[in-house]
Amino acid sequence: MIELAGAAELVGRIEAHYQAVALGPMADMPLCNPRLSVRLVQMVAWEEGYLGVLVMPWAINLLRLPGASAWPQAAPLAKQVLRFPSGDYVFVHGNDVGFGPYQVCSLFSPALEFDSMEAACATAVAALLALLRVPMAVPEVPQAAEPVSRRRWLFGRGDARRTDGHLR
Repeated sequence: MIELAGAAELVGRIEAHYQAVALGPMADMPLCNPRLSVRLVQMVAWEEGYLGVLVMPWAINLLRLPGASAWPQAAPLAKQVLRFPSGDYVFVHGNDVGFGPYQVCSLFSPALEFDSMEAACATAVAALLALLRVPMAVPEVPQAAEPVSRRRWLFGRGDARRTDGHLR
């Protein structure tokens, strides 16, 4: 994961756009968390484009932007499944006058469970890191077989233990 150098202007445009939405059409909406504001928490280079996590009072979304090469034309709200090291995720296409085409994947909507902007931002960064990390394979541990009693082995009888765990 490589953090972008010189992305401050793009980040500023995106944050300004969503700040205007927060103060305009989304102001006083019941699904908004008054403890959250707008922040593009992290922006990294990812597969010839950019990937970030956008915290807003009403949602926390993964935000994908194209790089130098343009994306193929897609209808607004068209869905696309994208593969990441941690698995497949559904992104929705959009286009904004302020910063162009983008794709979003909702992480929290609404984002009412966060008590502070710091908690929301920490969760956003953790989500991005988890998205880009290959899950660890958990090895299966074989179940230990119960030891066979000598009596059972010698005489082919039932278990030689009493109910209290001692041998008969």
